Amino acid sequence: MDEDWVRWTQENLVRPLRSLLRPALGDVRIFLDEQIETGVSWPARLAAAHTRSRLLVPVLSRDYFNSPWCRLELALMYEREKLLGFRTLDKPQVLILPFIIDDGECFPPEVQAMQGEGIHKFANPFMCTNTPSQEAFAEHLRHWCPRAVQALQFVPPLDPQWGTLAHDQFNQTFQIKSQTLKTLPGLSLLPNNPGLLSP
Repeated sequence: MDEDWVRWTQENLVRPLRSLLRPALGDVRIFLDEQIETGVSWPARLAAAHTRSRLLVPVLSRDYFNSPWCRLELALMYEREKLLGFRTLDKPQVLILPFIIDDGECFPPEVQAMQGEGIHKFANPFMCTNTPSQEAFAEHLRHWCPRAVQALQFVPPLDPQWGTLAHDQFNQTFQIKSQTLKTLPGLSLLPNNPGLLSP
């Protein structure tokens, strides 16, 4: 992801959300994949974080759906909702609360049906802290927070099967992505023709 959007997410979305949700929920942990430590297995860490996550709050754009990792995290949480019978007439509860910063008409039908929160007017990667635009966005988020608090009331206990499914799917995606990458030639200094370096 573009570093300006990463900064926007951290400063204008995650930080205010953490503070705004704290009075109702206490210590709130929000995972971003930028928090994965260097040297750690990327698919294993993503799978573990996804499994422990109680809600998914994706920031949806066209670019989001170009990432196999983003599509997978959304698909896995959507599958969890289906296994629990959520998003139905009998159980309207949800585990996915999307924000939308792009034209949602191009999103998959299942995602369009999720009724995400449009934050188009705040989707400026150059939004600065302590400005009227950031204050307006924080106020918008304050009005949104009760939806997250309500959704958390219906989150079921952790099911180990979610971890197995997430681990398998993230590993499979990593293998597919690794197989399709084009790699540069190796760094071996040994020539294919032994006589090439002869004087």
